[in-house]
Amino acid sequence: MKKDKLYDIFLFIVDNLIWVFVVVALLVFSLISKNFFTPFNLVNILSRVAPLALLVIGQSFTLITANFDLSSESTMGFTAMVAALLLASQKNGGLGLEINPFLGILIMLLVGGAIGAFNGIFITRFGMNNFIMTVAMLMILRGATYAISPGKSVNFLPPEFDWLGGGALFRIPSGDGKFLAVPVSMFFVIVAFIVAHIVTKYTRFGRDMYAVGSNRQAAEAAGIDSKRIVTIVYIISGLCAALAGLLDAGRMDSATPRTGAGLIFPVQAAAVIGGISLFGGRGNLIGAFGGVLLWGILDTGLNIAKVSPFWIEVSRGALLLFAMFIDALKVRYLRRMALRKVLAASTIGLKDPLLQVE
Repeated sequence: MKKDKLYDIFLFIVDNLIWVFVVVALLVFSLISKNFFTPFNLVNILSRVAPLALLVIGQSFTLITANFDLSSESTMGFTAMVAALLLASQKNGGLGLEINPFLGILIMLLVGGAIGAFNGIFITRFGMNNFIMTVAMLMILRGATYAISPGKSVNFLPPEFDWLGGGALFRIPSGDGKFLAVPVSMFFVIVAFIVAHIVTKYTRFGRDMYAVGSNRQAAEAAGIDSKRIVTIVYIISGLCAALAGLLDAGRMDSATPRTGAGLIFPVQAAAVIGGISLFGGRGNLIGAFGGVLLWGILDTGLNIAKVSPFWIEVSRGALLLFAMFIDALKVRYLRRMALRKVLAASTIGLKDPLLQVE
């Protein structure tokens, strides 16, 4: 019993280790540079990682069900380009349609959801491998983004479209007669993570997600429609990718064929660092938010410290490797505990040892 308590303490520490890393990173970079721990820089970090954060939410949903969505960065770029082409004038690279900005946002979301549904249906109904399927969509969508683009940035989008990614809710005095703009995107991301956490932890759909990720066969035996659950999480991932495209295009007031390119590995890293297991069935969105914060803090802090870009890439890879190591330890512990329960149940003659609960 004492050993079980030690294991539980270990698991609790590991599950919340991300916040220790966040605090340590803040302290270290604050000591390195006096310009780091300032209201302007902290707000800037949250604003810059907003598109990454939305992709992490979508990726977390798929990972909880023991799946991947490696196409999300291309979905982000493709939906942003579609909206920009519909909204911008011809001289700014658009098609000249200049449709209503809110209609453009709706079309963006519909395209993102449709891509997610396409992924989900092919994976669940046709038995496609989720890794291969989403990598194929990654390439298809990136190629399609280049194909439909004018070969350059599409600029000067409507203010209503830019508001979510580039607008400010209010401004506060920051000294010397200057004002700090508090971005809409920062609040939007925080609200999105809160909603995602409530959905995953306090709804039947969320419980079904964890059940499918933990043991799909057992979940189906319990009456859970795993194909429906997986399809829905891919639709959610597609919608999150479209919202990420909206935030990025709004912040930059433009969309380019490279929008979102190279984000898929940071997305995976931030989710795993935040405690979302690659093996499914474990992790929470609050931890994933911590992973996003840590990624943004390291990226900004290392740049402020003028570390070579090559060493920044090394640090990113090392961080991901460490997160994978921690995840492997958790999985090993959980398997060991499950085996102990089975052995304990079998020694007291239960007909079904898997039903034994401590």
